Amino acid sequence: MNRRTLLLFRTLLLLLSVPFAGIGRSAAQQPVISGITPFTGMNRVRIVAHVADTAALAQYQYKIIIQSVSDGTVLWQGPVQGQGYADRDAHHISFNVEGLSPVLWTPVHPYLYLAKLQLIRDNKVAQEVSERLGFRKVESRNGQIYLNDKPIFLRGIAINPPGRGIPDSVGRSRKFAEDYVKYMKSIHVNIIRIPDEETWYDVCDEQGMMVFGGNYAGGVNGQQPPGNYEDAIYWYKEKKFLPIAGHPSLMIYALVNEAPFRGPLAPKWEKFLSYAYDQMEKWDSTRVYIANAGYGYGKSGDICDIHRYWGWYYASPFTFLHIRYNEDIIPFKKKVQPVTFTECVGNYTGPDGRYNLSPNHKNPGSQLNWTGNAPEELQARLANEHQSYTFKQAAELFRRLRSVNSELSGLFPFTILYYNWQVGDFVDMSPKPVTQQARLSYAPVLLSWECWTPNAYAAATLQPIVHIVNDDDDFQDLKDARLVYQLLDGTKTAIVSDTLALPLIKYYDTWQDKLDLKIPADLPAGSYQLKGAITRKGKTISENYFDLYIAGPDLTATAVRSKAPVLLYDPSGKTEKALKSLSVDFRKTTELESLPLTSVLLIGENAADAGLLKHSTAIKQFVEKGGRLISLCQDTLHLRNLNALLSHPVKVVTVELDDPNYPPAPRPSRDGYYVNPEHPGHPLFAGIDRENLKVWSDYTHWDESQKGFPAIYPVTGGFAVGNKNDIGSTAVYGNYGPGLEGIALAEQFDGKGSVLLCGLDLVNRSGLDPVADRLLLNIVGYMGDRERHARYPIVTDPIVWGNYGSEKGLLTGVNSGLIVNGKPRLTGEYKKIPLVITAEGDEFAGKPGGWNDRPGLQYVAYGRRPFGPYDLRGLGVPRPLDAKNHTGEGFFWCSVLPGKKTASTLVWNPSTEKLTIKIKVNEKEVGQEIEPNTTAIVNCPVVAAPGATAAMTDIKMTFTGDRRLVLLQTSFK
Repeated sequence: MNRRTLLLFRTLLLLLSVPFAGIGRSAAQQPVISGITPFTGMNRVRIVAHVADTAALAQYQYKIIIQSVSDGTVLWQGPVQGQGYADRDAHHISFNVEGLSPVLWTPVHPYLYLAKLQLIRDNKVAQEVSERLGFRKVESRNGQIYLNDKPIFLRGIAINPPGRGIPDSVGRSRKFAEDYVKYMKSIHVNIIRIPDEETWYDVCDEQGMMVFGGNYAGGVNGQQPPGNYEDAIYWYKEKKFLPIAGHPSLMIYALVNEAPFRGPLAPKWEKFLSYAYDQMEKWDSTRVYIANAGYGYGKSGDICDIHRYWGWYYASPFTFLHIRYNEDIIPFKKKVQPVTFTECVGNYTGPDGRYNLSPNHKNPGSQLNWTGNAPEELQARLANEHQSYTFKQAAELFRRLRSVNSELSGLFPFTILYYNWQVGDFVDMSPKPVTQQARLSYAPVLLSWECWTPNAYAAATLQPIVHIVNDDDDFQDLKDARLVYQLLDGTKTAIVSDTLALPLIKYYDTWQDKLDLKIPADLPAGSYQLKGAITRKGKTISENYFDLYIAGPDLTATAVRSKAPVLLYDPSGKTEKALKSLSVDFRKTTELESLPLTSVLLIGENAADAGLLKHSTAIKQFVEKGGRLISLCQDTLHLRNLNALLSHPVKVVTVELDDPNYPPAPRPSRDGYYVNPEHPGHPLFAGIDRENLKVWSDYTHWDESQKGFPAIYPVTGGFAVGNKNDIGSTAVYGNYGPGLEGIALAEQFDGKGSVLLCGLDLVNRSGLDPVADRLLLNIVGYMGDRERHARYPIVTDPIVWGNYGSEKGLLTGVNSGLIVNGKPRLTGEYKKIPLVITAEGDEFAGKPGGWNDRPGLQYVAYGRRPFGPYDLRGLGVPRPLDAKNHTGEGFFWCSVLPGKKTASTLVWNPSTEKLTIKIKVNEKEVGQEIEPNTTAIVNCPVVAAPGATAAMTDIKMTFTGDRRLVLLQTSFK
């Protein structure tokens, strides 16, 4: 029994013993007052009594008593006069008590009182109704959120129990709520979004956890938008908000979530929400309102709230730099209002830590963006790392950029913090690594590193900027504190240390300083950390870290050098300078009509100019006859020129990764990071691993006080295949972006020669970033070797479809048409959920979704389906180009050892009807019916393609069939 029910029960017991003379009925049948709701400020309270028997009201006088819950001390008592009013069929009396001097409710000191309303007749208490309350004032003022006349930054989390797959008996229990809220406060979360659950609100009142509540749905009482405004306002007041309105922990009301911001319904929603806000603010002015969470831009309400999933579905975590300027993220001149992101971060990891591959959704393409085709044993770690990284960037940029945009007021990452949700106790939930990132990034006094040089050479001097943001939970200034910073090696041993006395930093202020950090010259190559700690009187009150990769000259000295003469076409001389710094042996040339076939022609960065175009025919013939060509990064204009030299022109893309417009333009973007090495063991990646391909060092000396962005993305000249069949002549070595559609590094084979296309920003980082330098050397060395370059991956072991390590780079993003089949892993209570397979072949546990409302439900890769041709619509949802045709196709190229006669594929038909699969190996095709809900092996003869060599058999394998069919394994025998 929750507290409000208990109080009502006690009231009814009291009424059983007190006769109501002249009413004509017993108290047990009809109490006069059914309950009260307090609306508090800092020194006043308005108590609204909900009338059950209006006929009896005139027979009573009223008295209010307000006393401390902790010790019973009376704050105020006395007779009061009420003002009655009716709201449709609901009758109320309102009592105002002002001029109080209470102990205020804050997150650190959640002081509670008990308000008692007594009905007096004949000098006796005929009925008493009570309710807890806390005194505080929440308001929007000068573009900030204020609590008790102090600005406050909201460090929120959006995905929380109860519900979300936790058994009701557990998730709605007081003990579970207490343990959960206590833990969230321990990692410095100060506000959570929860459903209308009385027990949880009680616990938040008691523990000082602020709450974002209200109507978090896409409609108002099921209407989108409401037709009858008064019906909607009545629903808000009497049905939706009234049960939670008395709780001091409740800071924010949402009127609706993600109502359309454009299209025919947008003006209707804006008109209704403007009216609704005016009415609701009169009803309860003790909180702030978000009229349209995520999409309203603050056109009505107190807060300009936005939902952006930068660093998950699209863009990057650094896109949050746009929040410095409201005009970058809001499509009109906004009024002075706090800015919040009540949904952001994303990165939906499942119970085993891997990204959730929910079908017909943005998640699978997003997974490829951030963890790529890494082996299964790395997927969970990489997913956890990127979830934490995105959380870090969003939270810390939001806080430290207040020095530029004072309206930045809070964020609520919509991300999954726990592994387990089918639990019997909170202790079983098992926090994910992102919770420890929250502990650092949500520290009330934040230490945050701004450093745009994650890769450096030993002996270099770094100039990181340390930011300190004082959001002390007690609203206190930071004084008499020190900054201790250290460079730590892999054993956490300090290599460099220093201490800095900090000035007075007032509450809600930010402070920053640029440091000089000299890296010792004798450090071995490896991973290091820059650690900072704020100490006071010997106690650490905040700390944070920045990861560094440091390399010595041996990283470049050990690179394989070109065995062929290198001819450089580079009119600007920029690439020439970089090659000289790396001691590359080359000769500049403009004589391109008669190139030696034993040489490598290197086109410098942005050197594909009009002069090169004059020799396009000669250069194409050079490649066809066996020459090798390298094209370093070309901007849009020069890449178009380069296409004249290619037998397979590439698709020139122009979208900017950090374009803040919503919805974003179709991807891929021209710039990118988190490059996925399709062939990790390839000579191009010698000395370089996946971690080294995420973010590179800025070469512009940029910092956050400047406009624009740092130059930290490895890819600035990315491209896509011009035609999906061009994959047959293209080896993709590095790709990026949603669905891995963007290409950073690829080799096109033409005749006897090949062209290496590079979209990586290498030359600008010469001498600054050891990873970029090593990759440039690898490119020249690889193209200048005398070995035959393999066009296709060599398959020697069975291909387990959906297992990236097994697939060995056979499939490149959306190009192959073979889509990962996401299958729900049903454990515990989820075993009871029936499986549903749609006509498009998507398999769901009961219904679509589940990755956020049932985060304990994980979808995993289980085979692949012939789904193409398809593209990624919206924010990355797979869409067949011909959705009316249920037959899909997929293909890949590979090489197998001589003597392989048969390609055997295990095919699963999960449907309830017979389905036919057609499999083609080069020019030989077979077809076979697969019985319902069974698997079958389909064999197809391997016939070498015309012109095949005795050393290897090249294969194009094509699968055609209903999109419900699942390919599980292919092997060559």
